[in-house]
Amino acid sequence: HQTVQKTRDYLENYGMGEAAKGLYEFIWGDFCDWYIELVKTRLWKDKESVSCATARQTLAFILAGTLKLLHPFMPHITEEIWHHLTQENQQVLALETYPIADSSLIDLDLENTFELLIESIRVLRNLRAEAGIKPGATITAILQTENSQELAILQRGQVYLKDLAKIENLILTDKITEEVNQAIASVVATVEILIPLSGLVDISVLAGKLAKNLAKVEGEIKSLSDRLNKPSFVEKAPEALIQKTKQALAEAEKQAQILQERLKRLH
Repeated sequence: HQTVQKTRDYLENYGMGEAAKGLYEFIWGDFCDWYIELVKTRLWKDKESVSCATARQTLAFILAGTLKLLHPFMPHITEEIWHHLTQENQQVLALETYPIADSSLIDLDLENTFELLIESIRVLRNLRAEAGIKPGATITAILQTENSQELAILQRGQVYLKDLAKIENLILTDKITEEVNQAIASVVATVEILIPLSGLVDISVLAGKLAKNLAKVEGEIKSLSDRLNKPSFVEKAPEALIQKTKQALAEAEKQAQILQERLKRLH
């Protein structure tokens, strides 16, 4: 319904490009990238369950609504998919009512809840990739935050975390009482995410890879710092280029700090 409202607003103000971009992001990101992934377990487990039926109906409802929203941009292909979806040869998509947003069904708090879950899953997947954990391997993951609201969100969404990040043992806590050694870590909002690596990867190989990346980043930091310290560069370069260089230096320094912390945790 957020997407419906934004699409209608853009179209009423002749923002065709913005409307198309918004639809693309919703379909590719929210719907295909995340919703379909989140409900796969519900679709597979028990095909006769209410949960499965609800997920299937939601998928059909969203797909039908999306085809209506897309129809002005892609009339032929949406018409074809519409007939395949509805099995209705007499019903023409072009004559359907264009979707109207129901503001009572827009829940910003719920959207924020899923933003935290989705970002946590994304970080867990990135950490797995960075550590070289095999795609099929299950892991132990520790998610720690003193924010009670965020902790409650993670607890409610733990089934999604387990399914999409392949977690066998998920620990959600407000405080880590013991040092977690040989782990890779990152942060989402106020949530610290750790994956213990012992038994999953060759720690020495991973440490070598991180050290190599750190050396590369430190080289970038030196190069950028030297450039900013040259009076000829500061005096003659355009202001936009100076700011871009400063931003690149700040990002490199942040990356170096992350790599240093990861190396320290591994040892």
